[in-house]
Amino acid sequence: MRGPDPAARSKARLDLLETIGCLLLFIGLMLSFLVAESWFWLAPVGFVLMTATYVVKGVRLLRTRRSTAQPENTP
Repeated sequence: MRGPDPAARSKARLDLLETIGCLLLFIGLMLSFLVAESWFWLAPVGFVLMTATYVVKGVRLLRTRRSTAQPENTP
């Protein structure tokens, strides 16, 4: 996350958000089943965080594919 490449730093942050979202989803489901249903709110928060991360990753992937697929117009 501290490297000089901005793309690598951004990818590392997105991977971290994805991991946190997955952990929140899993922990929320497990706590709601094992301890009490009052912990279920963690699961939707994790799902929303994971979904937002996947949307951002998908948009970035599409932007890079489109930019490499289109030839540059040079005179």
